[in-house]
Amino acid sequence: MPDKDSTVLQRPTSLKAKLNFITRFYVGDVSKLSSDDIRRVLIINLFASVGILFTFPLGIASFFQGKLMLGTVLLSTAFLYAANHLYLRRTHHHAVSGNFVIYPLYALMLYLIYTGGVNGTGHVWLFCVPAVALFLHGLKKGLIELAIFTLVLTALMFCTDNHFLEFGYHPSLKSRILFAFAVVVFLSGIYEFSMSRFNDELKRTSAKLKLVAYTDMLTNLLNRRGIYQKLEERQQAHLLLADVDFFKRINDEYGHDAGDYALEKIAQIMASGLPKGALSSRWGGEEFLLAVFDCSSHEAYQIAESIRHQVADYEFNYMDQHFRITLSFGIATMNETVSLREAITLADSHLYNAKRAGRNQTRND
Repeated sequence: MPDKDSTVLQRPTSLKAKLNFITRFYVGDVSKLSSDDIRRVLIINLFASVGILFTFPLGIASFFQGKLMLGTVLLSTAFLYAANHLYLRRTHHHAVSGNFVIYPLYALMLYLIYTGGVNGTGHVWLFCVPAVALFLHGLKKGLIELAIFTLVLTALMFCTDNHFLEFGYHPSLKSRILFAFAVVVFLSGIYEFSMSRFNDELKRTSAKLKLVAYTDMLTNLLNRRGIYQKLEERQQAHLLLADVDFFKRINDEYGHDAGDYALEKIAQIMASGLPKGALSSRWGGEEFLLAVFDCSSHEAYQIAESIRHQVADYEFNYMDQHFRITLSFGIATMNETVSLREAITLADSHLYNAKRAGRNQTRND
């Protein structure tokens, strides 16, 4: 008999498995999709599923009641939504697929308003349109479409021989339906507006958090986590590990603010001295890790030497205090036989050799 703790621990896993199954069923392969794409594909397919669940049985029922035209329209809509589900699951083109949800829904609603549907109740389905339209097409386009739809709806209700007289409805029902529909559009618009503002703010906050998580705030270079993540995606790179010589003296003699200033300027010199596509990071403290790609070991060595000379030749000036700084470099290569961790350890060892040999030099052995 399982104990209480193990049962509690199993519940989140079971729920996660169910959610993963639902996502896989409705979305398919999600490995190449962003979270926003996954959400849109999932919700559009859920809309399609709801449409199928309602239109298919109602279409069958209409055939049994002898309403062949209504049954044909409902079943055609159900099969269209089913085909759209398969198309979206296979292609993930949610922008195109969304049109195959909303435009048939517009047409179906107008048809139900004109004919009355089953026993004159077709108009009761009208109020699902605003939420679907605004979600699929956004606030601006959705409101424009709903305005056009409302005009067509008004003309259909007041300028044609529709079902309202046939079923003996009170003459005021038409205007009440339109007013109620306008209220639902208004409320749906407010909700969509607030949600879009919330989502925009959430995206901005997420971007800021990602920036903080992977960027060094002092130098605006990648931090250790940031460059490590990017290097894990590469198969080959030359790693240039640099350390500021006698950096403690800068802090002791000129102050920590001067030390921060020096690190900022060094970061700028490094970034300007690297080829296109290279990566630069503050590895920690006064250490910098650079990565260059698609070049030979000799070219990587020359890049390190060029940056080292640029820093050595630069006169740092902070609060009328003038000083110079030198760098020591250690170089190693990451490839099929040398892992990222091994290459970093090797570069650190070569940097240590440069320090022991007198500093202000580049070593790759």
